[in-house]
Amino acid sequence: MKILNSITSFFKLLAGGICVFFTGLMCGINPKNELKYRKWCSKFLINLVAKEIIIEGELDKSTNLLIGNHTHNLDIALMESVIDEKLIWVAKKELGEIPVIKYMVTKTGMILVDRNDKRSVLKMLKEIKEKTQKGLKVVLFPEGTRNKINPKKMIKWKNGPKAVAEKLNLKVQPFVIVNLPFTFKNNPFRIEKQMIKVVFLPSFYPKDNPKWFEESKEKIQKVLDKEYSKMENEKLKVKSEKLKMENFNIFTTLL
Repeated sequence: MKILNSITSFFKLLAGGICVFFTGLMCGINPKNELKYRKWCSKFLINLVAKEIIIEGELDKSTNLLIGNHTHNLDIALMESVIDEKLIWVAKKELGEIPVIKYMVTKTGMILVDRNDKRSVLKMLKEIKEKTQKGLKVVLFPEGTRNKINPKKMIKWKNGPKAVAEKLNLKVQPFVIVNLPFTFKNNPFRIEKQMIKVVFLPSFYPKDNPKWFEESKEKIQKVLDKEYSKMENEKLKVKSEKLKMENFNIFTTLL
């Protein structure tokens, strides 16, 4: 069964890659409809891995800056699929150099930044200010990269998002992504659809709480700990029920 799932998963990856390629191509050919292409592609990708998507909390329509945990490359597709409005992502400049795929960032209003270039960082601040003044939402992952060893735990947050939020006085809303990376299994590789959850925490202005950055990280981690603990307990419960049923079957057979 696992081998069959691996074969099916390979074709899912192939379909996802083709989807991304043609979405980038269409964004380059017809950038006026880039939002429609992006949303369709995001929903297609997430449908490949999600059995169910649960949304907890509500998106604050007036928030300027969304910050959350980075769990997988599909985090962007997930957030694009659950939020209807246009999102502005801040990405590393190398993404703007990949053939065809680059149109998904250069033709869609995304912000590219070279973290090693101070002028690029200043340009990023200016662009974020312009985007948020137009009513658009900017999304940042404070971790900068994902924890590939243990997605249940966040790695150290970088100070860039804190500086952006405070300098531009943006309204911040944290979000939490749960269980997305665990749709991908190893030995052998396969994709098994899972329940994926997105939790929106209350929004706020940084000026109202000097410790907002540290506290936001703590709150997100608490949600992760709670959700994964709950999922683990449910798995143990299922195993226990299964064991009871097996023992019962053995007992009835002996009778």
